[in-house]
Amino acid sequence: MGKIAAVIPGDNYCLTVRLDNNNEVTIDLKRKLFTVRFSELRDKAVFRAAKTDGESVYWPGGLSIDIGEIMEIAVK
Repeated sequence: MGKIAAVIPGDNYCLTVRLDNNNEVTIDLKRKLFTVRFSELRDKAVFRAAKTDGESVYWPGGLSIDIGEIMEIAVK
């Protein structure tokens, strides 16, 4: 599996993750917003502040999801 090269927060709580092997996946996080873990992402400014360290996507406040979890969400 590749490393995360870029993360692009989109409209309607969709997140595009671009990998270093030139593949990308877009995941829809809308349903996750109503869980305790992801609830802080309902604030669009927080959602749009997504960054990557190559292994995971993270947001201010400590929330993160790794590449494995991103792929799990993508196939559901």
